[in-house]
Amino acid sequence: MIDLALFADTAFFWGAFVFMVACSIAGIGAIRLALKGEAVTSLMGVSALTTVAGVSLYLIQIIFDVEFARDTAIALLVLGAVGTIVFARLFRMEGGQ
Repeated sequence: MIDLALFADTAFFWGAFVFMVACSIAGIGAIRLALKGEAVTSLMGVSALTTVAGVSLYLIQIIFDVEFARDTAIALLVLGAVGTIVFARLFRMEGGQ
């Protein structure tokens, strides 16, 4: 008979591992966008990298039970979104004049 709790823990660990690899690939793509040179493209890259970092930190908190990782992830996700919105509004106002 298969121990269901052990199977669930193993499946969660390997699923999280595959998700972390996918986040790493997305992070590399975001860095490439951020270094492209244009303002809007760089903003998209930095915003995507902030999202990847926040999600990865939150997943690290779930797997390894590191408490400060969750707080840092939430701060990154909230402040990254707010910063992107503020920059986009400033960029739009500057371009319209």
